[in-house]
Amino acid sequence: MKKFNRIISTLLLCFFMMHSFGQEASNMFFATMQTKDAQGLKINHPEDIKIIDSANGYSAVMLSPNAAEELHHKVLVHGPGFIYETSEKAALQSIQNINKREVQKMSTNFSITQDALVRQSLDLVNNVNIANQIQELENYGTRYHTTNSARQAVLDLKTKWEGLAQGRSDVSVRIVNHNSTAMPSVIMTITGTEEPGEFVIIGGHIDSTTRNNNNSNAPGADDNASGISTITEAARVLFAMDFKPKRTVEFMAFAAEEVGLRGSKEIAEDYKSRNVNVVSYMQLDMTNYKGSTNDVYVSTDSYNDDTLNDFLIQLMNYYNASGTHKITYGTSQCNYGCSDHYSWAQQGYDVTFPFEATFNESNPNIHTTRDTFDRSPTPNATHAAKFAKLALEYLIEISNGVTTGGGGGSQCTSNITAFPYQQGFEGTIGAWSQSTSDNLNWTIDSNGTPSNGTGPSSAIEGTSYIYVEASGNGTGFPNKRAILTSPCFDFSGLSTATLSFQYHMLGSAVGSLSVEASTDSGTTWTSIFSKSGSQGSNWNIATVNLDAYTGGEVQLRFNALTGNSWQGDIVIDDIKMSETSGGGNTDICAGVAPYNSSVSYQPGDQVTYQGSLYERTNTGWNRIGECGPSARSSTTTKLIGDTALLELFPNPVDGEYVTVTVNNDLWKSGSILVVDIKGNILQELKLQNKITQINTSKFSSGIYFLTLFNGAKSYTKQMIKK
Repeated sequence: MKKFNRIISTLLLCFFMMHSFGQEASNMFFATMQTKDAQGLKINHPEDIKIIDSANGYSAVMLSPNAAEELHHKVLVHGPGFIYETSEKAALQSIQNINKREVQKMSTNFSITQDALVRQSLDLVNNVNIANQIQELENYGTRYHTTNSARQAVLDLKTKWEGLAQGRSDVSVRIVNHNSTAMPSVIMTITGTEEPGEFVIIGGHIDSTTRNNNNSNAPGADDNASGISTITEAARVLFAMDFKPKRTVEFMAFAAEEVGLRGSKEIAEDYKSRNVNVVSYMQLDMTNYKGSTNDVYVSTDSYNDDTLNDFLIQLMNYYNASGTHKITYGTSQCNYGCSDHYSWAQQGYDVTFPFEATFNESNPNIHTTRDTFDRSPTPNATHAAKFAKLALEYLIEISNGVTTGGGGGSQCTSNITAFPYQQGFEGTIGAWSQSTSDNLNWTIDSNGTPSNGTGPSSAIEGTSYIYVEASGNGTGFPNKRAILTSPCFDFSGLSTATLSFQYHMLGSAVGSLSVEASTDSGTTWTSIFSKSGSQGSNWNIATVNLDAYTGGEVQLRFNALTGNSWQGDIVIDDIKMSETSGGGNTDICAGVAPYNSSVSYQPGDQVTYQGSLYERTNTGWNRIGECGPSARSSTTTKLIGDTALLELFPNPVDGEYVTVTVNNDLWKSGSILVVDIKGNILQELKLQNKITQINTSKFSSGIYFLTLFNGAKSYTKQMIKK
């Protein structure tokens, strides 16, 4: 009898173990991830992951929900870190195809040609609309992909988007159901007027999540109600302008990003299978938490497209260098499976991902119940509004850039082959020509323009200059364009080339001046210089390196756009083209060394720091302006990223002082810069002790950055003043 009982017990134990294993296996799903992360999970959670195979630094795995949560919330700074796969075969195929570009794409030349439309759109962005919608999405309580409220949020967004379109016949809004999640996605399409088969897409995920499977309370205000609200505001502005793009534009809100990019993966795979020609894709995922010095950080992971990233930077240089719409920027890196743009990149499409901060300084509240709108560092979604403006620049320029001439270009009637070349507009424009596709002409003048408070008193060279009259008896503004086109310059015999000219932009309503280059007789134009707003009462000199155009022909044009009133004349003089040994450089930071704590700076000394140029004064540091793209995209060498290296107490600061502790000997040769959120250096402290107190009584409430320097190396921590 005892033997029989032992047999029964053994059979029951085997059945229980098999049943438990079957339940465990049934909860696991297939995915791909970086091999190093898979190995880390295998060590710490051996029962929750099975590594099937590895190749190219990536692994096909079976993953439990517990392991997925561990990877999502503890290993990575953003994104799920894994890609959901439908089967073992799909996972194995995916790791073999990583980084392969399998789609044959059209060759797209991104260039800035839509100045007037873009500037009109920027003035229409309303940050309050973004703030209101973030709170609307937060109020669902949760948008976790398995919940009814997640589905309802998508259906309600569809209704909102349909309301924005107001029944336009060229607009459709559709729900996309998925195989891997019950949550749907939603897509709004504006069909292109000239190239409807070419798609310009912007998207983000609408689902949310929290840690420890507490997904009944996942507000997701920043991650990613902010991105969806930013996209919606960009769409609202386009409809308010009655914008009808030449290429098809699509707005997408994806399901289930937080659990492996499920919605975007299915949609991107569908587009590839149907050979949809996606010209470009932009991801907006978290836009409203300003955690770093700059406003926008462009993701530079290997799967992002360099050309599209460069175009985003070109857009910000052109439209957002100064003034009301100013945007500062830098670069940062995310990780594997960072966000939905990865789904599109893996199908061979060009993607870009501008982000709210550096990835290690982004919102610390995401994936918790604390990701609420009231914890935003900047009020009323003003940070997210910058991303809406960048989104509009991206959408308008690329979707409407099919015919990129924009007026002013023509087949060259004369070629300049002898250098140096000079044009001072002494009574004539010579071989230059006025466009017939703009609003105003350039006018030769001397001894001051007719309007008070604008224009120079005299030419910088000779007796004459050429200018755009902004008053024009009330017809010269607002947003009136004047284009002056050069003859063709034959650089076939040059190894280096430099353009220089003098410009004068004074007044309370100065618009913008850009110089553009064309190598195809004016069919397409690329911006090589731009200034907007008043530049002071003096003549300014610009020097532009044209080495990229040597060996062939290039045509230039000066493209002026007036402001919103009459006091905004734009003037140029003394244009020179020359062969140089070193080339020109318009970067104000060229040749200026980064800040170094080992140097004793004197008044008048200049340094670069975080993409800006500063000059030492008797009382501190004066921020002069932005560096050029190369300087802004370069990064300072960092000290070891030990979070205990620099301690701030209290933080947030609610009194008059913050105590700073340097937990090694770096204080003996180091210094600390205190920088506000706009990039202004407020204080420089040469450290005398391990522990230092900083008086914050004159600081207003907000975010500040304390950077410890040891020579040119640095380590930064964020400080919040209540």
